[in-house]
Amino acid sequence: MKSKQCLMIAVAAGLLTVSSAWASEWTGELSTDWFTSGNWTASVPNATTAQVRINTSNPNEARIDNDAAATGNSFEVGRTGTATLNIANGGSLTTGSATLGNQLAGNGKVTISGPDSIWQTSGAFTIGAFGFGELQVLAGGAFQATTINNLQMGQQTAGSGSIMVSGAGSTLVNDGAFWIGASGSGELTISDGGVVTFAATTTVAQAGPGQGNVLISGDGSLLSGTRLQVGNSGSGQLRLVHGGLLELTGPANSPAENYRLVIGANSGSIGEVVVGGAIGQAPQPPGLLDLRGGILFNNGSGTLVFNHDGALSLPFPITGPVGSNGSGLVRAEHGVTLFSDQPLAYSGSLIIEQEAIFGAGGQLGDVVNNGRFVASPGQSATLTINGDYSQGEDAELEIQFAPGPVVDFIDISGEADFSGGSIVFTILPGDYGNVPLDGLYPILTAAGGITGQIDELVSANPNAFQLSQDGDTLFVNVSDSLFRDRYKANP
Repeated sequence: MKSKQCLMIAVAAGLLTVSSAWASEWTGELSTDWFTSGNWTASVPNATTAQVRINTSNPNEARIDNDAAATGNSFEVGRTGTATLNIANGGSLTTGSATLGNQLAGNGKVTISGPDSIWQTSGAFTIGAFGFGELQVLAGGAFQATTINNLQMGQQTAGSGSIMVSGAGSTLVNDGAFWIGASGSGELTISDGGVVTFAATTTVAQAGPGQGNVLISGDGSLLSGTRLQVGNSGSGQLRLVHGGLLELTGPANSPAENYRLVIGANSGSIGEVVVGGAIGQAPQPPGLLDLRGGILFNNGSGTLVFNHDGALSLPFPITGPVGSNGSGLVRAEHGVTLFSDQPLAYSGSLIIEQEAIFGAGGQLGDVVNNGRFVASPGQSATLTINGDYSQGEDAELEIQFAPGPVVDFIDISGEADFSGGSIVFTILPGDYGNVPLDGLYPILTAAGGITGQIDELVSANPNAFQLSQDGDTLFVNVSDSLFRDRYKANP
């Protein structure tokens, strides 16, 4: 009996030690004012006060209003309970390390709103360690993480964290990297002109169990930084809509691969990037991509979707997939999407749906075309398809003729199967000179053979251009006497 009493006393003493480790804890007994000492178990925290926590919003939420507050290291909002902190009207908070939603039952939320309202941290920052954490930066507010520590959302499997940066002038600056869904779940929303910047490789779904989502929506909304990996080892999604911009550019003297969008970074990961409306849903205005290093499908499973109602001309390349476990799918559902500058070095598959126009040059894997496929848009060059080409009954394949003369040529290593549809022969502007251009121009060859049939060749002058086939190669026969009159350079 005596030993049991001693054990109980020891446990109680241990609990008291843990409790007393908190230098000051919010009670909110008198008001919402951070600077009222009666709202704290000890004195109002300052920059030298370590172990500060806000673990309740009952009876009053904590608020920093038009004044400057500070704590030392280990600041927590929502350790085991539900708690909220508001920073507003030019209020400021400076802390060391901080956590929102620490333990399983913890639920911590911080809202920074209004011009000149700011929270600055100089240590590790976690939103949703084991619990749920939420950070909102609104209406011109600001958050700044001033160290190279990773800013983590959903640190542990049970943890869940979210960040929203919304409204013109609202900013979040991270001198390190984001883990948007470390081992748990994370969500980053940038909307209505909010701006988020980061300085090191950032991941969406960092670890195997991790899940992460990023939404960039609205004109002026910006996510800017270095390398971004969507689906690092877990399952991640990035969606850009209504003019939201992802910018990975960097200085001209730095390696381009450091400023790249990676989809499905590691084996077992799942990455998805959507431009416009959600997959299978109605199209929406597209977001924008400014990627100096282009897009890389790496060693995971990656999907890139264009489901928008606009016209995009993208000047960067797509490469990959890389490694034996890597797979890639580019899916064009709606809108006009043209990779019109740099050739692709992409071996994954491409699906073009009925309402979409998609164009690319360089190298592709299997292509299924039910819409309109533009070969090497604006370039008149050779496009290699390392796989099969399949064309639906209402689909179009656009081939371009340019001064030189140079004609698009599609080299297919597998089969070319036509279930109808048409070939559209487009004349690019320029000086074609006075040399006759009559002749047969090869436009497509398939090592595995050509099956099915093409319904028609469509051109501005159908009498000048005729389609023919010889074995596994398709040709366009140009009758120059008709062509020259219509397309001479200086009429």
